[in-house]
Amino acid sequence: MSEDVPAEDVMGGGAPLPPLIHVEVHGAELGDLRDFARETGADLGCRATPRREAEGWMVDAYLPEDRLEAARGARSGARVRLEVRENATAVGRERQAEVGTGNRFRADDATRGGAAVRGTDLAPVRGLGEKR
Repeated sequence: MSEDVPAEDVMGGGAPLPPLIHVEVHGAELGDLRDFARETGADLGCRATPRREAEGWMVDAYLPEDRLEAARGARSGARVRLEVRENATAVGRERQAEVGTGNRFRADDATRGGAAVRGTDLAPVRGLGEKR
């Protein structure tokens, strides 16, 4: 699942971070999901919400790509089924690219600082901390 885009170190000064992979964890019992998350350190988000399925339960989780195979081989991994959904890092970069570029807080930025927002008749939104 490696991308051609190099991994980045968002904190600075360390090794590049591997891509984050979104997986669905399926298990017959809620305890299976809990044991898997505890053993592997899978990130279930701040509001992990297991969903009922015909065969049991499912929860979304996020794992670094380099820990995915180790998670599958974990003791609790035998009681769950992992289904890879997407490379969350690549999806995040695509969404950031859709937003565009520019510094909305800089008055002379061509994307925000003119009398109107380029391509519209709208006045630019004032940035946080600007005096009115």
